[in-house]
Amino acid sequence: MDTATIRFGGAFGVVCALAMTPVLLTGTRDTSAALATANGIVPLLHILFGLAFLGVLVAMLRQAAGPAPDVYAALAGGVLFFTLTAGGFALAVIPAAVAQSGAPDITELNEPLLTLAMQLYSYCQIGAVAMIFATSAIVWRTAVLPKWTAVGAVLGFLPLVHTWIPLPAAVSSLGWILLIGLVMLIAPIGAQESSQPVNDDAPGVRN
Repeated sequence: MDTATIRFGGAFGVVCALAMTPVLLTGTRDTSAALATANGIVPLLHILFGLAFLGVLVAMLRQAAGPAPDVYAALAGGVLFFTLTAGGFALAVIPAAVAQSGAPDITELNEPLLTLAMQLYSYCQIGAVAMIFATSAIVWRTAVLPKWTAVGAVLGFLPLVHTWIPLPAAVSSLGWILLIGLVMLIAPIGAQESSQPVNDDAPGVRN
């Protein structure tokens, strides 16, 4: 995979992570957060750029590791993470969208919708855990990115306890996306090295 594609993927990851900052600062349950996302800009940026980041990341991992189980674990985890996050966004913006459209009031459904949205936001962290740990394992094994980025696996531990600390878990998983995105954007050296063909003229190898 060429360096330009990896850099684009990294930029997508950075935008994906930073797009969530307004929601994290206001809080998921805050009405202002729902209103902020009602126009669809924040969720669309997060989901679309996140999926683009995931696509480039998985392609890079597969090129380095081949069709290994942890490559598909990273893919499945990323898809689960962004799918459940998108579902949470959809539920969270329904009350604000209905209020702005002038449709019949559904105030009695606001609390159940927000509760379900928070459950989706919470359980999407299961996918984040799989994506973080699988990617870190491949990085450590193949050096597809600088090996020190495998230490980013520590950011997968807070999402493991997402049911008790949902906000820190979300910040941790987004911090990992931001970290990997920055590495892919600034220093995709390991990716270049991993794609080089094996030298058949190495000592001990005869044609």
